[in-house]
Amino acid sequence: MSLQGTFSTSVQAMNTHAHKLSNISQNIANINTTGYKLQGSHFSTLLSSTTPLSQEYLSVKATDFREVDKQGNIAPTNRGFDVAINGRGFFVTNTNVDGAGGWQYTRDGSFFGQAVQLASDADGDGKNDVGTLLTTANGSYVYGWAADKNGVISEKNTLNSLTPLVFNNNSIIPSQATSNITLQANVAVNGDRRQNVGLPYIDLAGVKRTLTVGFTKGLNSEWALDMTVLDANNQPVPVTFDPPKISFGGIGQLVSPTNGQFSVTINEGSVPQTITLNLFRMTQLANGSSLELQNLDQDGFLSGRLQDAYFTKKGVLVGSYSNGQIRDLYKLPVARFDAENNLETRSGNIFLQSATSGDLELTSIRKGTGRTEMVVGALEQSNVDLSDQFARMIITQRAYSSSATVLRTADEMSQAAAALKR
Repeated sequence: MSLQGTFSTSVQAMNTHAHKLSNISQNIANINTTGYKLQGSHFSTLLSSTTPLSQEYLSVKATDFREVDKQGNIAPTNRGFDVAINGRGFFVTNTNVDGAGGWQYTRDGSFFGQAVQLASDADGDGKNDVGTLLTTANGSYVYGWAADKNGVISEKNTLNSLTPLVFNNNSIIPSQATSNITLQANVAVNGDRRQNVGLPYIDLAGVKRTLTVGFTKGLNSEWALDMTVLDANNQPVPVTFDPPKISFGGIGQLVSPTNGQFSVTINEGSVPQTITLNLFRMTQLANGSSLELQNLDQDGFLSGRLQDAYFTKKGVLVGSYSNGQIRDLYKLPVARFDAENNLETRSGNIFLQSATSGDLELTSIRKGTGRTEMVVGALEQSNVDLSDQFARMIITQRAYSSSATVLRTADEMSQAAAALKR
């Protein structure tokens, strides 16, 4: 190699190591950036020139890569709108709220609520409702699959099936009339008088009422039933039920009816209300002298207002209502690519699909499927190892200094050769 080749090789080497130092600097600068993925450099030989004598001068060049598929540590934040992906995949965002902008993908699950005016009036107060629109830290809009009015979510592998995550702060969940009541209780076998229990239920108008069920002991462990409901004027409402009695076996277990179910019809108003009363967990034991209530369940509920919204570990945004009901609102999709390390990097912790990243697949977190999970109240930290970056920085500094020394030596040799002419 001639001195000219040495000049070229040394300068190229200095530029390459300076480029690597730039990547190291970038990694260290983003050590605390949520979801940041390390950028490194691979070195390979570079043919700089060839002499007439077929001598090849090989220098060095850098090829960058990004470790997008390497998991970062999960750090708790205790924020309800912070979600970390543990495993492969990305959250889906868009630059426009109507989805007409560019689709973006991110590992940064720090979402923020933005107040927006809605065109609805769910609570009937004569004012437009106020909603909460979820955005990322860089202002992009978070997208997911929306639930229907019954809380059912349809997952489709298309971007146009996604909608921005916005929920109505004034949302009202309507009341649900009771259709099933399950009573677990014990009637005292030694009790001579009528024993009764009040069963709360929700009527067809969404009002909380009470169905009083009485048990009167007969012969051979049989008990006759009576049922009463009072109206707003404290007057009895006609109640029909079938069968009219229950009976127990020798160890106190219910034997008739065999399924323990009673069909109860409350004849109030123009439309009667039918309730299935389940007594299959009733017992007849010598405990005290009156009925002992052990457990009571019914499937009706009053209307309720949205009180809170939060994510679950399956990526479902659920609404919690004042009546104790929980309803699914949205579900976050997980975007996957065949070669996620080839995604294009942009400012704001986002990635874009590239020609070499492969096709997009939208999937979700399901119980027992895959290795990806979502951690609520936490964020993924950068996957940069600070000690490793410092070690690489020292090696890069030495390589750069050595290349500079070679360049300086070649310059001195060139000056010595030039002095021979004088």
